Amino acid sequence: MSSADLLRRGIEAAHADRKAEAREIFIQVVEVDPRNELAWMWLSGLMDDLEDQIIACENVLTINPENQKVRLFLDSLKRKQQALKGENRETSQKTREQPLAHQVKKEHGVKQDTPTRDPTRDPMRTAEYLEQDGKFNQALEIYRVEAAKAKDLHVFDQIYKKITHIEKMLAENIKFIPPRSAIFRLTLTWPLLYLSLALVQVGLKPLEHLTSYLWFAFPWVVLGSFLVAVSEVRYRHVIWRKVFQENGDGSLIARIVVGTVGWLMIFIPLALLLIDSLNRLSVFQIPPRLF
Repeated sequence: MSSADLLRRGIEAAHADRKAEAREIFIQVVEVDPRNELAWMWLSGLMDDLEDQIIACENVLTINPENQKVRLFLDSLKRKQQALKGENRETSQKTREQPLAHQVKKEHGVKQDTPTRDPTRDPMRTAEYLEQDGKFNQALEIYRVEAAKAKDLHVFDQIYKKITHIEKMLAENIKFIPPRSAIFRLTLTWPLLYLSLALVQVGLKPLEHLTSYLWFAFPWVVLGSFLVAVSEVRYRHVIWRKVFQENGDGSLIARIVVGTVGWLMIFIPLALLLIDSLNRLSVFQIPPRLF
C-alpha cells in the first residue's frame, strides 16, 4: 500500500476517533517516508508521550520551517514540558530513552532542504502556481500540509485528489509542458484550419486570387485562437493583470469574457467562408463573390 493510501486511512481513523489505529498508521507512513510532513503533523497530536509530540513537531519544522501553526503548538508543548519536569529541553532529550518517533528520525535523517514559500499568499493558490510552473514536489508539500489542516472531509478529498494526481505524474515521469508552450500549440489549431479552408476556397492559388476579405480575416482568427487558448490554460498571463486588473491566473468571469471574444473572432470568419462556399455552389466562380 502506498504512503498516500496509508495517509488516507490514517486520517479517516483519526476523524473517527480511533486514535490508536491512526497513530500506528502514521508511524508506518514515516517509517517508509520520513519526509512526510503531513504524517508528522498528525503524529504531533496523536502521540501519548509529551516528548514524542515534541519530536514530531520538530520533524515538521525541520521539513517546513515556515509552518507557524506547528511552531506555536511546539512552544506550548515545551512550556508544558518545563512545568512538568522542571528542567530544560536539552537535558531532558539527552537523558530520556528514545521513543519510536525519535528512532525513525535518527535512522532516516530528515534534511532541511524544503522550498521557501510566500506566507502572504493563500497556500492553496501558492501550490497551484507552483504546479503551473512545474514545481510539483514543492506543490505536493503544501497540499499535504493543507490536507492535514482540513476539518471538512469534502475539502480533504479535493486536496487528496490533487496530491494523488501529482504523485501519479511523478511516478509515471510525465513530461511537464510549460503553460506558454501549451498556449502556443493551442493557438495554432484554428489559424491552420482557417488557412487550409481559405486556400481551398481560392483553388490553392492565393497569389492569383487575392480575395481581400478572406486574408484580412486571418489575423483575427489568429488573435481569437490565442484568446481562447489563454482562457483555457491556467497561467498567470499578463492579460489578467493589464486588462482585468487581477493578480493570478484569471477569475472565472475574466476567462469567460476572454474566451467568448476569442470564439467570436474565430467563428465569424469561418461563417464568411461557409457563405462563400454556398455561394460558390450557386455561382461557380474563382474567387467566389461574397454575396
